[in-house]
Amino acid sequence: MNVPVSLQPYLNQLSYGTNTSQAALPSVDDGLFSDVLQAQLASGQRVITAEEIIAELDGSPEWNFAQRLEEVDTNSSAANTTVGGRASNLPTSALLEKIDRMARSIGVDNDLIREVVRAESNFNPTAVSQAGAKGLMQLMDQTAKAMKVRDVYNPDENLAGGTKYLKSLLDRYDGNVKVALAAYNAGPGRIGRLGIDNDAELEEKYSQLPQETQRYVEKIMNRLQADRTS
Repeated sequence: MNVPVSLQPYLNQLSYGTNTSQAALPSVDDGLFSDVLQAQLASGQRVITAEEIIAELDGSPEWNFAQRLEEVDTNSSAANTTVGGRASNLPTSALLEKIDRMARSIGVDNDLIREVVRAESNFNPTAVSQAGAKGLMQLMDQTAKAMKVRDVYNPDENLAGGTKYLKSLLDRYDGNVKVALAAYNAGPGRIGRLGIDNDAELEEKYSQLPQETQRYVEKIMNRLQADRTS
Protein backbone atom coordinates (compact mmCIF):
# COMPACT_ATOMS: atom_id res chain seq x y z
CA MET A 1 0.00 0.00 0.00
CA ASN A 2 1.06 3.62 -0.26
CA VAL A 3 2.48 4.76 3.06
CA PRO A 4 2.28 8.41 4.12
CA VAL A 5 5.74 9.92 4.51
CA SER A 6 5.11 10.81 8.16
CA LEU A 7 4.53 7.14 9.00
CA GLN A 8 7.34 5.59 7.03
CA PRO A 9 9.96 5.60 9.86
CA TYR A 10 7.59 3.66 12.10
CA LEU A 11 6.47 1.18 9.47
CA ASN A 12 10.11 0.46 8.69
CA GLN A 13 10.35 -1.10 12.16
CA LEU A 14 8.22 -4.01 11.00
CA SER A 15 10.84 -5.15 8.53
CA TYR A 16 13.93 -4.31 10.57
CA GLY A 17 16.18 -7.33 10.77
CA THR A 18 13.99 -9.39 8.44
CA ASN A 19 14.03 -10.28 4.78
CA THR A 20 12.04 -7.45 3.22
CA SER A 21 10.73 -9.80 0.55
CA GLN A 22 9.04 -11.79 3.30
CA ALA A 23 7.88 -8.89 5.51
CA ALA A 24 4.25 -8.11 4.79
CA LEU A 25 2.17 -5.46 6.50
CA PRO A 26 -1.44 -6.19 7.36
CA SER A 27 -3.91 -4.55 5.03
CA VAL A 28 -4.86 -1.40 6.94
CA ASP A 29 -6.25 1.81 5.50
CA ASP A 30 -3.71 4.68 5.37
CA GLY A 31 -6.23 7.10 6.83
CA LEU A 32 -6.74 4.91 9.89
CA PHE A 33 -2.99 4.82 10.47
CA SER A 34 -2.89 8.61 10.38
CA ASP A 35 -5.90 8.94 12.65
CA VAL A 36 -4.41 6.67 15.33
CA LEU A 37 -1.02 8.37 15.17
CA GLN A 38 -2.45 11.87 15.37
CA ALA A 39 -4.74 10.89 18.26
CA GLN A 40 -1.78 9.60 20.25
CA LEU A 41 0.25 12.75 19.58
CA ALA A 42 -2.67 15.02 20.47
CA SER A 43 -3.18 13.24 23.80
CA GLY A 44 0.44 13.75 24.76
CA GLN A 45 1.47 10.12 24.26
CA ARG A 46 4.83 9.18 22.78
CA VAL A 47 5.03 8.36 19.07
CA ILE A 48 3.88 4.77 18.96
CA THR A 49 5.26 2.11 16.64
CA ALA A 50 3.55 0.71 13.59
CA GLU A 51 3.04 -2.60 15.40
CA GLU A 52 1.11 -0.80 18.14
CA ILE A 53 -1.05 1.07 15.62
CA ILE A 54 -1.90 -2.19 13.88
CA ALA A 55 -2.55 -3.90 17.21
CA GLU A 56 -4.94 -1.15 18.29
CA LEU A 57 -6.80 -1.27 15.01
CA ASP A 58 -7.04 -5.05 15.27
CA GLY A 59 -8.19 -4.88 18.89
CA SER A 60 -5.17 -6.82 20.15
CA PRO A 61 -5.07 -7.20 23.96
CA GLU A 62 -1.25 -7.32 24.04
CA TRP A 63 -0.69 -3.56 23.90
CA ASN A 64 -1.41 -1.00 26.59
CA PHE A 65 -1.43 2.59 25.41
CA ALA A 66 -2.57 4.43 28.55
CA GLN A 67 0.71 4.86 30.36
CA ARG A 68 3.15 7.75 30.85
CA LEU A 69 6.92 7.96 30.54
CA GLU A 70 9.11 7.95 33.64
CA GLU A 71 12.77 8.88 34.02
CA VAL A 72 15.56 6.36 34.60
CA ASP A 73 18.03 7.02 37.41
CA THR A 74 21.46 7.68 35.92
CA ASN A 75 22.93 5.34 38.53
CA SER A 76 20.99 2.34 37.26
CA SER A 77 22.37 -0.15 34.74
CA ALA A 78 19.76 1.16 32.30
CA ALA A 79 21.30 4.65 32.33
CA ASN A 80 21.84 6.33 28.96
CA THR A 81 18.93 4.40 27.54
CA THR A 82 16.32 4.88 24.94
CA VAL A 83 12.76 4.15 25.98
CA GLY A 84 10.46 1.62 24.44
CA GLY A 85 7.10 0.05 25.14
CA ARG A 86 4.66 1.79 27.40
CA ALA A 87 5.61 3.75 30.49
CA SER A 88 3.92 2.92 33.77
CA ASN A 89 1.90 5.27 35.92
CA LEU A 90 2.23 2.88 38.86
CA PRO A 91 3.87 4.45 41.92
CA THR A 92 7.02 2.83 43.26
CA SER A 93 5.08 1.60 46.30
CA ALA A 94 2.80 -0.44 44.03
CA LEU A 95 5.80 -1.89 42.22
CA LEU A 96 7.38 -2.83 45.56
CA GLU A 97 4.20 -4.71 46.46
CA LYS A 98 4.36 -6.57 43.16
CA ILE A 99 8.01 -7.42 43.81
CA ASP A 100 7.20 -8.78 47.28
CA ARG A 101 4.35 -10.94 45.98
CA MET A 102 6.38 -12.26 43.04
CA ALA A 103 9.44 -13.03 45.17
CA ARG A 104 7.34 -14.94 47.72
CA SER A 105 5.50 -16.91 45.05
CA ILE A 106 8.72 -17.99 43.30
CA GLY A 107 10.74 -18.49 46.47
CA VAL A 108 13.39 -15.79 46.21
CA ASP A 109 14.37 -13.22 48.84
CA ASN A 110 12.22 -10.16 48.18
CA ASP A 111 15.00 -7.76 49.23
CA LEU A 112 17.26 -9.30 46.60
CA ILE A 113 14.69 -8.90 43.83
CA ARG A 114 13.99 -5.33 44.93
CA GLU A 115 17.66 -4.40 44.73
CA VAL A 116 18.09 -6.11 41.37
CA VAL A 117 15.17 -4.10 40.01
CA ARG A 118 16.63 -0.92 41.50
CA ALA A 119 20.05 -1.59 39.96
CA GLU A 120 18.66 -2.68 36.61
CA SER A 121 15.98 -0.09 35.88
CA ASN A 122 15.43 2.09 38.97
CA PHE A 123 11.83 0.80 38.99
CA ASN A 124 11.16 2.05 35.45
CA PRO A 125 9.11 -0.57 33.53
CA THR A 126 10.01 1.03 30.18
CA ALA A 127 13.81 1.19 30.58
CA VAL A 128 15.71 -0.08 27.55
CA SER A 129 19.48 -0.40 27.69
CA GLN A 130 21.81 0.24 24.80
CA ALA A 131 22.33 -3.53 24.62
CA GLY A 132 18.59 -4.06 24.20
CA ALA A 133 17.69 -5.28 27.69
CA LYS A 134 14.15 -4.22 28.58
CA GLY A 135 11.83 -3.51 31.47
CA LEU A 136 12.06 -3.65 35.24
CA MET A 137 14.56 -6.51 35.35
CA GLN A 138 16.22 -5.66 32.03
CA LEU A 139 15.49 -8.87 30.19
CA MET A 140 17.21 -9.58 26.90
CA ASP A 141 14.87 -10.84 24.20
CA GLN A 142 16.28 -14.37 24.33
CA THR A 143 15.88 -14.55 28.11
CA ALA A 144 12.36 -13.14 27.94
CA LYS A 145 11.42 -15.75 25.36
CA ALA A 146 12.91 -18.56 27.46
CA MET A 147 10.97 -17.33 30.49
CA LYS A 148 7.77 -17.11 28.40
CA VAL A 149 7.46 -13.34 28.80
CA ARG A 150 5.23 -11.98 26.05
CA ASP A 151 5.30 -8.29 27.01
CA VAL A 152 8.59 -7.22 28.63
CA TYR A 153 7.09 -3.82 29.51
CA ASN A 154 4.32 -5.36 31.56
CA PRO A 155 5.57 -5.14 35.18
CA ASP A 156 4.01 -8.44 36.26
CA GLU A 157 5.33 -10.40 33.30
CA ASN A 158 8.78 -8.85 33.50
CA LEU A 159 9.06 -9.46 37.23
CA ALA A 160 7.89 -13.05 36.81
CA GLY A 161 10.40 -13.74 34.04
CA GLY A 162 13.31 -11.99 35.73
CA THR A 163 12.63 -13.54 39.14
CA LYS A 164 12.33 -17.03 37.66
CA TYR A 165 15.57 -16.50 35.76
CA LEU A 166 17.43 -15.29 38.86
CA LYS A 167 15.97 -18.23 40.82
CA SER A 168 17.35 -20.61 38.19
CA LEU A 169 20.78 -19.03 38.59
CA LEU A 170 20.62 -19.27 42.39
CA ASP A 171 19.74 -22.96 42.04
CA ARG A 172 22.49 -23.48 39.49
CA TYR A 173 25.11 -21.98 41.78
CA ASP A 174 23.80 -23.59 44.98
CA GLY A 175 22.55 -20.36 46.51
CA ASN A 176 25.78 -18.39 45.99
CA VAL A 177 24.19 -14.97 45.60
CA LYS A 178 27.23 -13.10 44.29
CA VAL A 179 27.81 -15.64 41.53
CA ALA A 180 24.12 -15.60 40.58
CA LEU A 181 24.17 -11.81 40.36
CA ALA A 182 27.34 -11.84 38.27
CA ALA A 183 25.78 -14.39 35.93
CA TYR A 184 22.58 -12.33 35.73
CA ASN A 185 24.60 -9.31 34.66
CA ALA A 186 27.40 -10.80 32.55
CA GLY A 187 25.76 -14.05 31.47
CA PRO A 188 26.32 -17.58 32.84
CA GLY A 189 28.51 -18.39 29.84
CA ARG A 190 31.13 -15.87 30.87
CA ILE A 191 31.02 -17.07 34.48
CA GLY A 192 31.42 -20.64 33.29
CA ARG A 193 34.41 -19.81 31.09
CA LEU A 194 36.13 -18.35 34.16
CA GLY A 195 35.48 -21.56 36.07
CA ILE A 196 33.47 -19.81 38.77
CA ASP A 197 31.02 -21.96 40.72
CA ASN A 198 30.80 -20.28 44.13
CA ASP A 199 31.31 -16.96 45.85
CA ALA A 200 34.82 -17.84 47.01
CA GLU A 201 35.93 -18.50 43.44
CA LEU A 202 34.20 -15.31 42.36
CA GLU A 203 36.26 -13.32 44.86
CA GLU A 204 39.47 -14.92 43.58
CA LYS A 205 38.68 -14.05 39.96
CA TYR A 206 36.86 -10.79 40.59
CA SER A 207 39.33 -8.75 38.55
CA GLN A 208 38.62 -10.89 35.49
CA LEU A 209 34.98 -9.86 35.47
CA PRO A 210 33.85 -6.81 33.48
CA GLN A 211 34.01 -3.65 35.60
CA GLU A 212 30.30 -3.14 35.05
CA THR A 213 29.63 -6.56 36.59
CA GLN A 214 31.95 -5.85 39.53
CA ARG A 215 30.11 -2.59 40.27
CA TYR A 216 26.75 -4.30 39.79
CA VAL A 217 27.46 -7.07 42.31
CA GLU A 218 29.04 -4.67 44.82
CA LYS A 219 26.17 -2.20 44.60
CA ILE A 220 23.49 -4.81 45.23
CA MET A 221 25.39 -6.63 47.98
CA ASN A 222 26.22 -3.35 49.76
CA ARG A 223 22.57 -2.31 49.71
CA LEU A 224 21.44 -5.68 51.01
CA GLN A 225 24.00 -5.55 53.80
CA ALA A 226 23.01 -1.99 54.71
CA ASP A 227 19.33 -2.98 54.84
CA ARG A 228 20.03 -5.88 57.14
CA THR A 229 22.27 -3.97 59.54
CA SER A 230 20.03 -0.92 59.83
